[in-house]
Amino acid sequence: MVKTKATKEETLAKFKAAREKKRTCLANLEKSMKEAYKKRTGKEAETFFAL
Repeated sequence: MVKTKATKEETLAKFKAAREKKRTCLANLEKSMKEAYKKRTGKEAETFFAL
């Protein structure tokens, strides 16, 4: 098995793709959590925090 060294461009593209996926997942999570909070309490959520 031969290991090849990843190029700078490949690594950067992979990193950017992962960052974009994280942003979309966080946006979906925020939307669903705010909807659940509003349904449960009847109030609008003021903040959202996720690691």
